[in-house]
Amino acid sequence: MHSLQKQKKNNPILKIAFIFERVLAVVVLIAVFLGTIDVLRLMWGAYIVDFQNPVQYSQLNDFLAQILLLVIGVELVVMLSLHIPGAFIEALLYAIARKMLLLPKNEGMIDVLIGVIAIAGLFAIKKFLVTKDKSALNITSIHDEEAIKEQQSKEDKDKSI
Repeated sequence: MHSLQKQKKNNPILKIAFIFERVLAVVVLIAVFLGTIDVLRLMWGAYIVDFQNPVQYSQLNDFLAQILLLVIGVELVVMLSLHIPGAFIEALLYAIARKMLLLPKNEGMIDVLIGVIAIAGLFAIKKFLVTKDKSALNITSIHDEEAIKEQQSKEDKDKSI
């Protein structure tokens, strides 16, 4: 084992930081769970209880804003857990997409153009920074279990060397 790897394993500050990072991820997950309950409660009131009145554009916009914020929270947890650059890029993609989708009606097209350029830039970064085995940036989705298992087995091999 390399001396740098030994130093990292034995460093108590890094261990505390790792534990603190996991605690923060759990806190964010709890906040997302509670936010989901809040969104369901608001939707129940708007669509079921008050079904006689149509839902206004601003109310629907608020629902979408909250839901996309919850998605960003989940992506933040993924980013904290996986420790790969692709997770950070994906979290940024969701944040920019949320901003673009929820622009007020009176905003100009300049904000949309800036958002499109930012998303294109993130896709370019993702495309050109992918390694040949495509393990560094592609495995960001929590839904791709096979890819995550493959990444974990590679990390385990690296640890055993």
